[in-house]
Amino acid sequence: MITSLTNDQLRRLLGICRSAGSFQVRLLDKLLNEKISSSEIDELCELISNEFMLNGVQKSFEPNDYGRELERLLDAVNRGRLH
Repeated sequence: MITSLTNDQLRRLLGICRSAGSFQVRLLDKLLNEKISSSEIDELCELISNEFMLNGVQKSFEPNDYGRELERLLDAVNRGRLH
């Protein structure tokens, strides 16, 4: 799982988790240690999706550059379910 996330994606996910609180940072720790459940991946995906809705779209509802970065992060986190 970890190999599918870039260093930039890991930093971005850490920032999102930190802004959401200590429990979410623990989810990232579980992800890094590959001891995360499917429901916990859902929680991380929800955090990323919320960040996308708050800061990742333009007024036209098209993704901005940050939104496209978040979409790639969401894809990478979800990819872990397939393994």
